[in-house]
Amino acid sequence: MAAIATKSIASRVALPARPARKALKPVASGGGKVDISKVGLESIDDPVVQQNLKGRSRFMKQKGWVDPQGRKGKGYGVYRFEDKYGANVDGYSPIYTPDQWSSSGDSFQLGTKGLIAWAGLLLVLLGVGINLVVSTSQLGN
Repeated sequence: MAAIATKSIASRVALPARPARKALKPVASGGGKVDISKVGLESIDDPVVQQNLKGRSRFMKQKGWVDPQGRKGKGYGVYRFEDKYGANVDGYSPIYTPDQWSSSGDSFQLGTKGLIAWAGLLLVLLGVGINLVVSTSQLGN
């Protein structure tokens, strides 16, 4: 019983008060309007593909469009703030940007270092294969 009484007295010792946490407010900065023409999608010939990659829809900008579930659209488009900021996430960071690709990206040139690397890989694989055949057969005995 004395141990319990000592423990309860020790637990009543006042601890120093913790300082109150400061409330942090997230602040967005640097916004600005994106110039969608500099993103790298202008060389795409098909206008439907180009608009899809930019994240735009010619139908959703109209007030009377209806989605597949039957809900009426409000005419904001795919991204409500496209007119304010210039683009949605597809405009900021598109998946497919052929205007920014290098001109040599259409052809593959291996070079001498590449040929040496492939020859080395082929020799290693041949050596491992021959080693496996010899070690698991009667040829090794």
